[in-house]
Amino acid sequence: MEVCTEETGVLRRDDAGRPYLAFEEAGCTFCRACLEACSEGVLREEVERWPLARFWIDTSACLAHQGSVCVACVQACPEGAVKLQGMWRPEILTDRCTGCGLCVAPCPVEAVRWSG
Repeated sequence: MEVCTEETGVLRRDDAGRPYLAFEEAGCTFCRACLEACSEGVLREEVERWPLARFWIDTSACLAHQGSVCVACVQACPEGAVKLQGMWRPEILTDRCTGCGLCVAPCPVEAVRWSG
């Protein structure tokens, strides 16, 4: 937990002390610090488990899908996995998304959703 706090702070503890990913405040940079610091072996890098989480745009909440110009999620994605379809409507390309969550926090209306 401490090494993640120094990097991005995306790894947090819930009220019961269990770790979870707080994408609403930060994203994962895949720095691997948490993997290296985990002495219990609970965190493992398993290629078949990627992406880290699955993301999508809630079009009913998204400003761009409602006619306003907003590209916050597009600009935040380091993989180019958020593309504009048609006239400024963002869509997450699942085949390119790593699940880092960096697109979540910049969204001014919390329209980027996730599971996983």
